[in-house]
Amino acid sequence: MTILFSLQCLLPSKHPNPPIKNLRMDPENKRLTWDLNGNVTKISCIKESRLPARNNRYCSFGLISPCKVTNYTVTVTHPPFSTWILFPEPDGIPGAAAENLSCQVHDVDVLTCDWTVGRAAPGDVQYQLYLEHETTRARHTCLRYRADDRGTHVGCRFDDISRVSRYPHGFQVVVNGTSERARVPCTDIFRYLSTIEKLSAPNITVKCNKTRSFMEWKMLSHFNHRFNYELQIQKVKPILQNQILVKEHTSFTLPNPGTYTVKIRAQEVFERQLSDWSAPQRVGECDVHVGSRLTWLLAAVGALLALLLALLLCRRYSLMKKLLPPIPRIKDPISDDFPNDKLVPWEAGRADPEDCAVAEVQLVKET
Repeated sequence: MTILFSLQCLLPSKHPNPPIKNLRMDPENKRLTWDLNGNVTKISCIKESRLPARNNRYCSFGLISPCKVTNYTVTVTHPPFSTWILFPEPDGIPGAAAENLSCQVHDVDVLTCDWTVGRAAPGDVQYQLYLEHETTRARHTCLRYRADDRGTHVGCRFDDISRVSRYPHGFQVVVNGTSERARVPCTDIFRYLSTIEKLSAPNITVKCNKTRSFMEWKMLSHFNHRFNYELQIQKVKPILQNQILVKEHTSFTLPNPGTYTVKIRAQEVFERQLSDWSAPQRVGECDVHVGSRLTWLLAAVGALLALLLALLLCRRYSLMKKLLPPIPRIKDPISDDFPNDKLVPWEAGRADPEDCAVAEVQLVKET
């Protein structure tokens, strides 16, 4: 439901019947409207600057504060006439509203807002904050407050601001005040989340060898998406420091790197806010494969030694078998009936597997 406020003052005019009547503010649609009375030309509105009226019926404003009392003036060229209203109407104790309201997005996901207790605020004052989206008018109430020693809220924290908006939209930040003793005015500011973000330093990784070093980084932000980057590279031999600007790219190749230290920071393209420098990262002789090569070399040597040992054992076993062959047993006629017996029959006149010559001996009885 639209709430209309009006505090009107007609300046002296030659026309007893004013050409503009019922001047009023429509805060929901951000319009200053009025009723026409007779023929008029060139109507304009004045807030901080002059704005031409649309169809001589209303003036639209991009931003209207719900808390700060502001003068809105309407002028008519013919017949000469002017009138004004204050919106919102003055209400509450001056100086009781929250003061020094400020907000900041930081650590990628967090939005914090801080304020101080009004100088004329009652002792039992309490403050509540909400965010209002500039286009959808959706409100997001603070659920996590920071309080002073008296328990009065003096700060608010949104831990996952990306749930409120993933785009750089504007928000009206409003802090209302309540007290049982008196009415407390509200305080508000309008901010785009992209402009109040404290950028985190980029995360940089380095891959390199003896001939080149490849640096790559990632920038995290929900509300800013275009950045230039500044690299600070300090070489050890020879001692040299370079400042390198990389425009809207997230990688850089350094030839013949040697040993060096690198750090990086980002700058948003439009608002030009700077991030902090990343922690300095020292890169050695840039032969990152030495450790893995040594591991593979030791594994190969171990495998080769194991193979040689196996070959030596096999050859030794084969040689021993040839030098000391097993002696065959004589077949026992008594055991012929046992099929599982493994006795070897000795047949005269047949050579054994080693081709050893066997002489047949005949026993002759002595006379």
